[in-house]
Amino acid sequence: MPEWASTIIVVLVLLLVLFGMWQGWRALVRRSAHLEPPHDVPAELGAPLVEARVLYVATTAHEKPLERLAIRGLGFRAQGTIAAYGAGLVVSLDGAEDVWIAASAIDSARPAQVVIDKAVEKDGLLVLSWHLHSLRESTRGEARESTSETVDSYFRVAEPEKSRALYDAINSSTAAESEV
Repeated sequence: MPEWASTIIVVLVLLLVLFGMWQGWRALVRRSAHLEPPHDVPAELGAPLVEARVLYVATTAHEKPLERLAIRGLGFRAQGTIAAYGAGLVVSLDGAEDVWIAASAIDSARPAQVVIDKAVEKDGLLVLSWHLHSLRESTRGEARESTSETVDSYFRVAEPEKSRALYDAINSSTAAESEV
């Protein structure tokens, strides 16, 4: 077999693999299309209780760390910050719109070790369990029904000394919101 023929075969196989990856990502985006995080950050938040640099890893279905969701603003791994306020959190990721997570939408913040394609030391990831607004079309495609779906967002805090303060701020704002 001539050398150019084997080169063409390798290129075609690589193109087929890339096409399969692209199709898989498009299917994931379609499955997650009904999930829309709030991007309207309230103007009157004041100074954050805690702000920390993070590596955003992924958002998954609740308690299913291998089931990635492709949500606008939270679809790709990125560096950024989490700022905790009494009213909620602002997740600011490089290259994406800020995401507002109200304290009333947060279930918990807890440590984790593994998610999808990231494994770190014990308690090296912060898992934020929260309710995400969901708009689904009815079975006939006529009306849209609004529901809430619980998701888990995983973050790697770049400044370990701020981890405890971040957990405390998130859990205290969640506790204060549930008392109201």
